[in-house]
Amino acid sequence: MTRTIIEGILHLLMVSPILILTMNSRNKETAKILVAFVLFFLINHSLLYMPLEHVEIQFTFWKTNWNWSGKIYAIFGSVAFLILYRKFTLKDYFLTIKQNGNFLKIGFLTIVSILAIQVILSLISNINKNWDLETLLFQFTLPGIDEEIAYRGIMLGLLTKSLSNDIKFFGKTTINVSILTTAMLFGFAHSFHLDKSLDVIFKITPFIQSTIYGIIWGWLTVKSGSILSALISHNLGNGLSNMVLMK
Repeated sequence: MTRTIIEGILHLLMVSPILILTMNSRNKETAKILVAFVLFFLINHSLLYMPLEHVEIQFTFWKTNWNWSGKIYAIFGSVAFLILYRKFTLKDYFLTIKQNGNFLKIGFLTIVSILAIQVILSLISNINKNWDLETLLFQFTLPGIDEEIAYRGIMLGLLTKSLSNDIKFFGKTTINVSILTTAMLFGFAHSFHLDKSLDVIFKITPFIQSTIYGIIWGWLTVKSGSILSALISHNLGNGLSNMVLMK
């Protein structure tokens, strides 16, 4: 458990300059929101990996290759946070099915484009996998639910309330800071880990890929006003990418 917490703290430290430099104000209210963000991130990260370190709390009744227990614990942790931390509405966290009507067409085309790219990349990867129903069930369901509620929902919602979201150069907006920060944390979650000796394991390709997806899904969420598009794209992309690799 200690290793998981240290890992999460390191992830936060790597984005801390962005958080500090782009706070929309230096008052106590903003600081409290950022504290809530830090606590939620650490709790979510810990709940996700806790069953891997403590197998006795896994509740799957079959031999599994995927972290079903961790994902479910993390989802329940997100729900508990929303119940206990009542400062903002679900809409403030983009947790609504209502979409920005003006963005529906662009959102749909973006999702289709992402899926097409993911499938094409899988097809040309020359990787073959045996048919695995468990993998498909997992990839078509839990990753998107857990990660979109956490990263593009709660975390993105908290940061939009506490950071100056637009970095501008020469009067033009270049990037949304909240989207960038959550995308980087998403990238670290898929690439930066500590082994049992607390040595760092960092893989650059998963970091770049996951950060890019995080930016796209964050943009979809902010523009549509809902995590729904990102969640659908996330789960379908994961599932289809694995399916096309299977014999």
